[in-house]
Amino acid sequence: MRRPQFDRLAPMYATLERITYGSLLQRCRIEWLPTVSHARSALLVGDGDGRFLAELLRSNPEICVDSIDVSQGMLSLARKRIDAIRGAPDRVRFHQQDLREWNPDRADYDLIVTHFLLDCFPESELAWVMAKLDACTRPDAVWLSSDFAIPPGGWHRPLAQLTMGAMYLAFRAVTNLPASRWVDPTPTFVALGWGPPRVQSWLGGFLRAERWTRCDGTASLPNAAADSPVDHF
Repeated sequence: MRRPQFDRLAPMYATLERITYGSLLQRCRIEWLPTVSHARSALLVGDGDGRFLAELLRSNPEICVDSIDVSQGMLSLARKRIDAIRGAPDRVRFHQQDLREWNPDRADYDLIVTHFLLDCFPESELAWVMAKLDACTRPDAVWLSSDFAIPPGGWHRPLAQLTMGAMYLAFRAVTNLPASRWVDPTPTFVALGWGPPRVQSWLGGFLRAERWTRCDGTASLPNAAADSPVDHF
């Protein structure tokens, strides 16, 4: 099993993100945050340095969170970030673990969050990992997911393919990332009974923020019907 190592990257990750994409990645993370104020139990996987976690705790004073990350360095940054939020440390359990080896102790999460995580898994593992997360949720759960993606067509597609290829080469060299190419998680979401999603996209579809609900669930809020992707440049 190829194990990712993000500890060396942790201290500089936020700076590198701002240099390459400005505030766009964080905008992806929080795009659908206002629609999950009803959530009370969340599972965050691969949240990194805790920027989304902090916003979630500030916006929802009643939510309790399990946060899983393979990197101790990232979790240390997340702990420091939420220490400044009154009462927040008591509402979060941190777990340093590879998701592929994690054994959940509950199956009643009403919110799953996987920001910039699913594209880290190779095709041979992605469906299994997503099914593992799916099994932890309530029937009315919401799943927020942001990721890079390759647009289906247009002039953005070859540029995205080139950029994505360079990113995978760099991350595999620096962090031992398991994946070597992007795999679209949409078919697996659908197969597991989620969808259709609400979507916002940026950079011609290269960045996507998605809000998924179960097809037969009751988690949809007013005006939460499926949206066509709206691209922002």
